[in-house]
Amino acid sequence: MFRRLAKLPLAVRVLCPVVAAVAVAALVVASANGSPQASPTSESDVQWTTSTELTTSSSAAEPSSSTAPTTTSVSSAAKSTSSSVPRPAAVAAPAKTEPRVEPPWFASRVAGATQVISVVGAGGSNATLSTWQKSASDWTQVVGATPAKVGSPGISTSYGESSSATPAGVFAITGAFGRQADPGAGVSYFRIDSSDWWVSDVNSPDYNTHQRCARGTCPFNESTSENLAEHGAVYDYALVMGVNSQRVPGAGSAFFVHVTNGAPTAGCVAIPASTLASIVRWVRPGTVIALSPR
Repeated sequence: MFRRLAKLPLAVRVLCPVVAAVAVAALVVASANGSPQASPTSESDVQWTTSTELTTSSSAAEPSSSTAPTTTSVSSAAKSTSSSVPRPAAVAAPAKTEPRVEPPWFASRVAGATQVISVVGAGGSNATLSTWQKSASDWTQVVGATPAKVGSPGISTSYGESSSATPAGVFAITGAFGRQADPGAGVSYFRIDSSDWWVSDVNSPDYNTHQRCARGTCPFNESTSENLAEHGAVYDYALVMGVNSQRVPGAGSAFFVHVTNGAPTAGCVAIPASTLASIVRWVRPGTVIALSPR
């Protein structure tokens, strides 16, 4: 090979090694880039290839270089969306409410009384009795609904000496008495015997009061008055209702809450003995009884 080179012109001998060196360099670059190209290229080819490689390289790099900004952009958008959407207002938990308890029917009729015996008619001589205690503005039932007996005409505003109706209205409990010993009454209590009377004589100055006298010696008409002990077990315990407290002749007398015998009364209220005994212990001065036809 070197002999053949010696026969070539000087310019050729000088250029050939240069071209060879360029070719070798091109092969080395191609090998480094993984290109199968083994032949030298023209200047324009080199420029096109370089431009193409740069473009391809740039395009190939774009997804990688744009990945981070894209992630950042999505994160920013999420933050923006999160901050732009109004949060729902806090909803307060519903307040716990207690069931409303209606005041008893008599609440507006008993003035300042804090203990009330309620009697409500249930038709004919039947009624229902209950007792109530007031604390502050609240009423609490003490004795629940208890069957009671009243006068044959029921509870009425039309009552008097000539009627067996039980009076309607609100009246004070003025005392208690009975054939039995005092059970621990909260109001004045007297134990009766054959000398105890309730005067129903409309012509007597003692009309509608308790009096004591032996039979046959009384200053009032005994035949129209009531000997308490002679009525037996119905007066084992009794509460005095303050009906006709002004003692107007003929306006009514001897109205009591007493022990029932199962029959209609002559204008009183009658309940079982055990219930009445507990009420006698419960009452205090100022207790009232409220009676209504319905």
